[in-house]
Amino acid sequence: MLAQPFEIFSNSHLLTLLIIVLIAFLLPTLIDSKEEKNKFLIARILGLSAITLELIKPFIWHYGMDFPWSRLIPIHMCNLSTLFIGIFLLTERRIFFEVSFFWGIGGGINALLTPDVPLTFPDPQYILFFFGHGLLLVCIVYACKALKNRPTLKSVKNGIYFSLAVLPIIYLINILIGPPANYWYLGTKPAGSSVLDYFPDPPLHIPFLIIIGAILFFVIYSPYWLYDKFKMKDAQ
Repeated sequence: MLAQPFEIFSNSHLLTLLIIVLIAFLLPTLIDSKEEKNKFLIARILGLSAITLELIKPFIWHYGMDFPWSRLIPIHMCNLSTLFIGIFLLTERRIFFEVSFFWGIGGGINALLTPDVPLTFPDPQYILFFFGHGLLLVCIVYACKALKNRPTLKSVKNGIYFSLAVLPIIYLINILIGPPANYWYLGTKPAGSSVLDYFPDPPLHIPFLIIIGAILFFVIYSPYWLYDKFKMKDAQ
């Protein structure tokens, strides 16, 4: 079976998304009826898997698919989200959940819906891309559903402050390494079509990224805010 050029929302793309969603939501549901220690055992396995994957992926991309090392440092937002949710599942440090939740939901879902891959299944790039981003979503949903974590309004603020603190570091790394390093797309816009096409050319697009990112954090949190409002109203 030869891989064909990737087509967004093709049958293979939709089937991949369906599999990821089913695993993400069925896994915590199945575990929910098990003993409490089993929930945390699965959490540790997922956390270790997420961290291990991010650490070995650069070597797979470089030696298996001839990508330059300058593009493979695991500091893209989805890479860091996967590392952070892995650390949270191993340590239960709250800040790692808060950051990975907003980065993973905002960036990870966008990556799954509009992936930057040239070929479809069974191309290795396709498999590695969706496995990595799919694992990120599975870990976040598991942390929320099985381990009963959720963001708060303070989490939104923490996520924004943390992002603002990391952004100049990522920008400096891009400058120090030079092209083709383009982490967080701070140096150049993505090769394919994206919302960044409507922004000024880099680096003038960065203020717009900050504004859109902050708005997106509040949008992601809004279902929880509405739930709390209705719950409070029903209690009165």
